Amino acid sequence: MNQLIEHESLDEQNIRSRLTVRHLSVLASLGRHRNGHQVAAELNLTQPAISKAVREIEGIFNIKLFDSGRNGTHPNRVGEALINRAAALINQLGDTQREIEAIIQGESGSLRLGVIPFITPDLITQTLKRLHEKKINLTMEIREDTTTSLVNQLLAKELDCVIGRYANVREDELEQQILRYQRFSVVVSSRHPMLGAGKHITLEHTTDFAWIVPPPRTAARTMLSELFVKAGLRPPSVRIETSSLEVIKAALADNDLIAIIPTDIARHYALADQLRILPIDTDYQLAPLTLIRRRNETMLPSTQWFCEQLLAIGHAMDETHDAAPAAT
Repeated sequence: MNQLIEHESLDEQNIRSRLTVRHLSVLASLGRHRNGHQVAAELNLTQPAISKAVREIEGIFNIKLFDSGRNGTHPNRVGEALINRAAALINQLGDTQREIEAIIQGESGSLRLGVIPFITPDLITQTLKRLHEKKINLTMEIREDTTTSLVNQLLAKELDCVIGRYANVREDELEQQILRYQRFSVVVSSRHPMLGAGKHITLEHTTDFAWIVPPPRTAARTMLSELFVKAGLRPPSVRIETSSLEVIKAALADNDLIAIIPTDIARHYALADQLRILPIDTDYQLAPLTLIRRRNETMLPSTQWFCEQLLAIGHAMDETHDAAPAAT
């Protein structure tokens, strides 16, 4: 049970006047590292200085933040709450710094973008090209992860926007717009033994080989499962489970495996004769790519321009290559 240092109600004015950015930095760093030595090294402080800062914070809030046990000292429930809030505030300070720098520099800025593995590289490169043509100098940091993980980072203000699948968590805090619809293709290496001369390949032929499949609860994995169910076939034999395109390419090249990847990416590798697309119909189910942002938040001009151009590029790709499904 948490122990109050002194049983008094919190004084908001006291917190405002005594809590400093250094305190927030210590809390945020503790949240990242959970190790006093690493926190001291990151902040260029001594361990006694870190301990003193923690005691000051406990004095400001009138409550213990850390509990000691057999496995060392760990933040309690209040400590975790303060650590999470401190991390968000530190990230907001970083946003403020970037905003001021963008204003000073004119049409420039930085963007922290989260992406899922299965996106078309052209979606980002064409957007950046269009911004360059408009003389907008944008510095970008790209993080790759699952939609759920990226949305959590977005809501913690660690990312500015996300390209992913539709997010079903904390939807009221998110603005989500469809960028484009993705089709998927079944692919093998150009030397796969299934590629006999004049052979008509069907989904049933693939059951003799092992597959590389996306992780569970992803759009591609769901589509693959439904593909076999629809055909009345047993589920594919899984050898590797991954969303990494580099791993998929390497594994296909060295093994008689089969994989499913977005059609636009498959076409790119097929043109380079790195992969072959099998004539298996997967068009009955499409997976939307979604641009996800925090709702009702004013963005930096450079971020707003990026999102506008990204949406335009994505819609143009649908119209040119993979038209979106008609409304029903």
